[in-house]
Amino acid sequence: MSTSDKVKAIVKQEADQALAISKDAAESGAYMYPIRGIYHFLRYPSLQRPLWRKILPTILLSGVVIPFMFFVAYFPQVAVLAFVDGPVAFVNAAVLVLSESSTIILLISKWWWLDDAVVEVFDAVLVQQNQTALVARGREIKPANSNDPIGKLGKRLKKPFVDGFTKSLIRYIVLLPLNFIPLFGTIIFFILNARNVGPAQHARYFQLKGFSDTERGDFVKRNQGAYVGFGLSCVLLNLVPVVNIVFAFTHTVGAALWAVEMEKTEANKAKKVE
Repeated sequence: MSTSDKVKAIVKQEADQALAISKDAAESGAYMYPIRGIYHFLRYPSLQRPLWRKILPTILLSGVVIPFMFFVAYFPQVAVLAFVDGPVAFVNAAVLVLSESSTIILLISKWWWLDDAVVEVFDAVLVQQNQTALVARGREIKPANSNDPIGKLGKRLKKPFVDGFTKSLIRYIVLLPLNFIPLFGTIIFFILNARNVGPAQHARYFQLKGFSDTERGDFVKRNQGAYVGFGLSCVLLNLVPVVNIVFAFTHTVGAALWAVEMEKTEANKAKKVE
């Protein structure tokens, strides 16, 4: 089999898989957690402090990346998409450039300065939702009587899982040809990227649970549809320029709220067994 045939086979396999899990994603309801994360984040100003400490460099990065990407990548992608999408190529290319810009911004910012802040917010939400024992597996908890969950967080005891900066970027590039499939290519592209985004939002949760790589993989596989639904909401919200820095935090809040529900479900199952 030639290299071209192999690439086509991989793309077809990914496309078929995307369509198969989209139904599970819709039925899971997990796609609502990023929306709930926005509401929860706005409701509790104490959770917003880590954002304000990191917002300036990310806005500056967005101000450089987005115009640069439109200048360099927009018209070449319009030219290519025109052959498969016709008149809507201008719109699809704009969406694609925004997606590419968002991916670059989030990967760079999280790699260099956002990681500690979003992990802090994730842990704070768990503490706020009475999951202190879970957080204590990976962070010191201060004996504070305050209602401020951020104030109760001490030194982090474990570094978070590496979210796979290089792996995520390579996978994103490999999936780009899906956009050349008429009509449904861009949708499939977003769904397959969502499949990675969803589990990445729970990297801290997996660490606090003490999951091995195998256990993490099995857990994600059992909840694949839900993770795709969650990830797809994140991907679509991230298309909004500049504001995606705020969404990086609200997605984290939504992921933490979902983790809380998972813990409650697990606890209820344990009680029934007893």
